[in-house]
Amino acid sequence: MDYENLIFDLLDSEPSIFGGALIDSNGKLLFQTENWDLSQDLDQINSAIEESQKSDGKNPGSISIMKLTYMVIEFIPERIIATNVMKKGHIIIAPSKKATLVTFIDPNKGPRDVLFVIQNFARKL
Repeated sequence: MDYENLIFDLLDSEPSIFGGALIDSNGKLLFQTENWDLSQDLDQINSAIEESQKSDGKNPGSISIMKLTYMVIEFIPERIIATNVMKKGHIIIAPSKKATLVTFIDPNKGPRDVLFVIQNFARKL
């Protein structure tokens, strides 16, 4: 699968998605857009993904990416939704069996406005 094309197709299909990345099932970063660097935050993201897949997984409360903190508002196996309380954007993490799609959402939109599109693309993985 061409991960770069998948991410750019996602960005083209939904203008409210400002950045995207893919992490494989082993926690390795497969691809990320140039405007977004998850490399320093992979351990924290991978830990949240792992916890979300457990039946008794513990919500981390917040996730920090590129020195911005996002409060986790939904934490279920199908998705993690987090929002920055200073109105600097939202994060949606959509795990699948092969990889996890991580997206950065326009601060002026609600994360649920783009959730359906993101989950459809995550199913393609």
